[in-house]
Amino acid sequence: MTAMAMARPVQGRSLRNAVELVTALTSRDLRLRYQGSVLGWAWSLARPLALGAVLAFALGRVLGTGITAEFLLAGLFPWFWFQGAVQGAAGSFIGNGGLLKKVRFPRAVLPVSTVLGATLQFALSLPVLIGFVLAAGNAPTAAWLGLPLIFALQLGLVTGLGLFVASVTVYFRDLEHITEVLLTLLFYATPIIYSADLVPEGYRWLTYVNPLAPIMEGWRSILLDGAMPAASHLAASAGLTALALAIGWGTFRRLEDGFADAI
Repeated sequence: MTAMAMARPVQGRSLRNAVELVTALTSRDLRLRYQGSVLGWAWSLARPLALGAVLAFALGRVLGTGITAEFLLAGLFPWFWFQGAVQGAAGSFIGNGGLLKKVRFPRAVLPVSTVLGATLQFALSLPVLIGFVLAAGNAPTAAWLGLPLIFALQLGLVTGLGLFVASVTVYFRDLEHITEVLLTLLFYATPIIYSADLVPEGYRWLTYVNPLAPIMEGWRSILLDGAMPAASHLAASAGLTALALAIGWGTFRRLEDGFADAI
């Protein structure tokens, strides 16, 4: 038997073990998050629905902007997925310091499991969002077949950013708090509670360098307008997502050997 043939089963077992570990950690995080809660998973719906209701009243009724609840929810649901995944991943290595020092395992599974936990919550809440969209009179179109593409782009983006912030936070603890501040700024810098078309021309460049902007516009374009996003927007989103994954993975690989000592 050649060395290459022997390596394949070992690599296969390593991959299978990593998948099993990610599954176990994701399940554990979700159980702990809702342990002792009466409503459990339903709490993940509370924030986007409550904020959507308040903003729909304040912006749509009080200020008369014409912004509707379904318009807001189509941006808020994906946003809370993004925010929960990145913010949760930031402390994933520090929060599991004892595990990192005692057991040898693929370190990347820690932030990845946090991201997948937030992703699963979003996936479970997606039917609720679609229900609101349908109730508002938006019928399904062929463009809805593009939802998995937007979903995959956002998953890649949050995974790359999660790996990056989790790795750097081990050495620079303030980054976890800085991330909270940046996420607040990003919320208003991203077309979530407004359309990108309303951004003044002089500031339109902000939506081009913001990797989340074309994704948020993509969710609304498909769900509310029944049309696929422009090819240029999809290409920009794919490029920024690939860049985030490359930077996140590269940063993790460069820093992971010192995690146990730094923690």
